[in-house]
Parts: sequence; C-alpha cells; structure tokens
Amino acid sequence: MTLYLIATLLVCTTALLVLGEGSDTSPLLWMLVMTPLLTWMALRHGVRPAGTSQTTDALSARQALGRFAEHSGQPALLLEGENIANANRALLKLIGLEDRGDELIGMPLDNIVHPRHHRRLARLLSPRADNRDVGTLSLMRADGTPWLARVSLFQGHSSQLTLLQFAAPHDGPANPGHEYQQATRLAHFSREILFSLDAQMQLSYANAQWERSTGRSVAESLQQPLLSIFHSEDRAALGTGLRQLQARKRDSLTLEVRIRATRAHAARWVELRAWPMDLPEQGDTGVSGILLDIDQRRRGEEALRAQRRGLHTMLNNLPGMIYRGQNDRNWTMEFVSEGCFELTGYTPLELVDNHSACFAEMIHEEDRDFVWNFVQMRLDRRERYELSYRIVDRDGQTRWVWEQGRGIYSSRGEFLGLEGFITDVSASRGAQEEARRRLFFDNATGLLSLSLFLDRLQHLHRHAAIADYPFALIHIEIVTIADIAEHYGPAMSERVSVEIGKRLQIVQNDCNGVARHAGGFAILISDFRPQTLSWAGQSVTEPASGAGLLHLAHALATVISRPLRIDGHSLNLSARFGIASDREAHADAHAMLEQAARHDHPGVLTPPPEPAS
Repeated sequence: MTLYLIATLLVCTTALLVLGEGSDTSPLLWMLVMTPLLTWMALRHGVRPAGTSQTTDALSARQALGRFAEHSGQPALLLEGENIANANRALLKLIGLEDRGDELIGMPLDNIVHPRHHRRLARLLSPRADNRDVGTLSLMRADGTPWLARVSLFQGHSSQLTLLQFAAPHDGPANPGHEYQQATRLAHFSREILFSLDAQMQLSYANAQWERSTGRSVAESLQQPLLSIFHSEDRAALGTGLRQLQARKRDSLTLEVRIRATRAHAARWVELRAWPMDLPEQGDTGVSGILLDIDQRRRGEEALRAQRRGLHTMLNNLPGMIYRGQNDRNWTMEFVSEGCFELTGYTPLELVDNHSACFAEMIHEEDRDFVWNFVQMRLDRRERYELSYRIVDRDGQTRWVWEQGRGIYSSRGEFLGLEGFITDVSASRGAQEEARRRLFFDNATGLLSLSLFLDRLQHLHRHAAIADYPFALIHIEIVTIADIAEHYGPAMSERVSVEIGKRLQIVQNDCNGVARHAGGFAILISDFRPQTLSWAGQSVTEPASGAGLLHLAHALATVISRPLRIDGHSLNLSARFGIASDREAHADAHAMLEQAARHDHPGVLTPPPEPAS
C-alpha cells in the first residue's frame, strides 16, 4: 500500500510541474495533485482498522497475563474461556502434576475442581463477575485429595482471558489485633487439640497440640479426612455425628473415641466435643471442636470395671450372701448378692428394702431375740460380730447359718449401717451333731460309742474298789459272722451286726452299757439289781459271782440266737465269750477289755434247738 501511494505521489508531482509552466494554473489542479499526498499522510498517521487493533491488544494481554502467572509466587493459572491456557509451576506442584503440566493445557477448569463447587465456578466465570477476591474453591489433587483455596480473579473487559490466583484461606483477620493475638497464643499453648473441618469434613485447622498428641504434623494432616486418624470401630458413629452437625440436625456432639497409633505414639482415648460452624466464604457449614485427652481416665475406668467384674464373679460364686443393710428390727437390706437366692429362696429384688420378704421374719422365732441382742452388744463395743442361728427359707426348711459382719461408720464417727456375710452351715452343723452323737452313741445300733464305753469302764476301774461295788465285763464274738460275709457279702454281715446290736439294747441303762468292739460286742454290767437284769430270766442269788456271770452270758446267748431273717434268708448264729471281773487285777480299762476279748473262759454260746415242726 505504501509503495502504491509513493508512485501515485510522484506521478501527480510530475504532472503539476508540466502543467504549471503556464501562468494561470487552476487551484483545482493543485488540489488534484495534493489529494494522494494527503491520503497517504492520513493512512500513515491516521486511525488503523478495528480488527487489527483488537488482535494486537488480545495478544498483548495474553502475553502480559501469562508472564504474570508464570512468575507469580502463588499458584495461578490462565483461562481462555473455560479451558486452561497456562498454569504456573507453583500450581502444578501443589496439585501433583509438576512433571505433567502439558496435560492441563486445553483441559476444562472444572476437571480439577471438586464437583461440589462446579456451580460456584460457573458463577465465578460468568460475564457479570468482577475482578475481585471471590471466595474459595476446592481443587482436586492428582492423588484424589481436595485442596481448599481462596481464589482471586482478574478478567479484562471484552476479553476471553482470565487469570486465577489461589492461596490457602486465612482464619484470622488481615491485621490481627490484640484479641486475635491472645486467641492465637492460647490455641498454640493449649494442652488440648483444637481443630476445625471444612464442608468436606477435612481438617482445615489444628493447633500445635495436634502434632504432640497424634504424632502427625499439622501440614501433612491439613485437607485430610478427619475420620482417617480414628480407630476403625469408632468411625461409623463419629462420621454419623459429624454429618448430623453439618446438616444442623444437632447442636453439639460428644463422643469418646480412639486415635490410631503411630510408631512413636500409642493409641489413645480422646473425648471429641464438636459444634457446627458457618463457612460464609464457602456458603456451607463446617465443624469446629476440641479433643480432650481422657486416655488415663478411660484406662482407669477399664481397670475399675475389670475389678468390679472380678468382684461380681467372686460374690456370685461365694456359697452365701453378701449384704449391706440397716440396723433395725426388720434387718432391712439395701444390697444383697445373688447368693441370697440359694440361701433363702428369695431374689435380691425381693429382699432389698423388704420388697417381698423381710429377713427378720426368716430368722427362726426362737433365735430372733438372741440375734438382735448379740448384734447390738457388739455394735455398742464397735466390734465385729460372729454368730450362728437358724432361718426358715422360702420352702419352709430350717437351715443353720453363720453370719459375720460389722458396723459402718463415717469419718466423723456417724453410724451408717451394717455390712456382712451369711452362709449356710447346715451341712457342717449336721456333721458336728453327728460327730457329737457318735461320740456317745453308735447311730446304726443305738449302742454306746466305744469311747464312751471305755470312759465308763475306766471310771469303774478306778472307783469300784473304793466304793466297794462289783462290776464285770462280758465280751461276745459272733463266730459265724465271717462265714456270712463270705457267703452273702460284707453288707449282709454288717446288717447282722446291726440287728444283734439292736437286740442287745435291752441291757443298756444308766449303769450298764453295750458297745461294738473287734467284730463282736462288749457288755459292761455294774448294776446287778434284779429289776435291771430282768432280761436274764430267773433271778440269780449272786449275779456278780462266777456262776452268776455265766448265767448272764447264757442269757445273752438266748437273746442273740433268736431266729434272724434278712431278705428272706434264715441265718443261724454261734458265738463265744470271755469274762473279766473286778476280782481280777487289771492295769486299766483297756487291759480289762483285752482280757475279756481273749475268750479264754470255757463255754460256747450255741442257739437252742429249733422246735420240731
């Protein structure tokens, strides 16, 4: 175009010189010659075409914004329309695509924005958006984790280019005052964990105690899901509670949960207290809260529960009843262990506060006053009490019980109640009674026990000569008892001995006695009065003489040899005897019994002939 204008100007100038030789040159001619010159000057220094200006401006703006984004210290990217035209190294490093930056070029921006913020992005890029600090967006990293960032937007008029700068949101004011500094200092030195969560339930703030308690740095934990640091068994309840807070379905949340252990930190119990928190910049709701370290308290409670379980097991396995009650005539119970059911037939619920049964009414009516007076006497002395008495259980059975207890007093000496233990001693009491009876009697035969028999014999041996009264000892051995045991068995021989012993009970009185000894029977006779010897038949003039003692021995044979039938068996018995009297010298009662047991006196006791049928 310039070459054309120059050529036209040269032609016009030459024409002017040729025509201008005349003296009357027309002004119109000069205007014709000057027109190309003026046109060239207008084109040289005048307004350029609109299309060329716009193209140059767009190219210049793109280069300027691109250079700004490239050299910005903050993460930034350049959009052309809705697609990414450029991204600086800071942004690529932040989202984990430092070595793959070419993958972003031409990609729609919403590909790296969290789906929850797509609507916010659309509003941000709308033509009506101003160049301003517009709020926050969540960018998705290459590993799938989001990063919440504050976005600053710069957009030229009538331009498709947009610059977006990203920075981590600040919790405090731009110019923190004294109150904010105090709050920051308190949060930093707090011994408890302070935290806040964003709308995605990811950690957006944690104080310095976070790292000291969890072993995880704050920088690594930010923008990470909070639930990931808690024990898997606690996550369901915690996640539900946090979602309810975010949805404003509850005003607060308090849970005891466990933080997962790291190599340097053991798993610990914490108490989480959280509340919903408005996030105006995101137009959503987050959560703020505190984690209180309760590990020591929780472990103490676990140990206490274990002790209580052990104590409960021990109480339930005790053969009796643990109680705590009041010192009143009804013996009102405030607590009883499970053992009360086996002891009394009543459950703890029925006994406590005399709900269905009164313990005082269970005590045998003959023992009630004794129990009351004995316990009161011990309480007056502030001593423990131990006593045995009878109770009547739910089924009406009488039981012997043993109780041990004491009074409970406050630190100021005030009486508070009674504590003690009651157990069933019926079996041992019965064993004691049986042992006492065995000491004096043979239960199977009703005869004297051997110990009591020897006591009587020893007494006579010492005092008969002084008092000048006679006594004698007859020992009878059942000869056929061994044959019966061999033929019918030991049980049959024992039954034979028992039956013979029952027959010999006619000899016993206050002075005379019979006891089992060495497979036979020892008979002590010290009362020779006719009325006490009626079992011997006709009276003997001198029963204490040798002839009289032989008569008594034969009389005993008659008693023993009566027909004996057991289980349909007819048994014939024979025996031999020995006699020891006071007229002979003996060292003691045992020596006298041994002499009689030798059976060295002539004579065999045989049954009388059976009558002819």
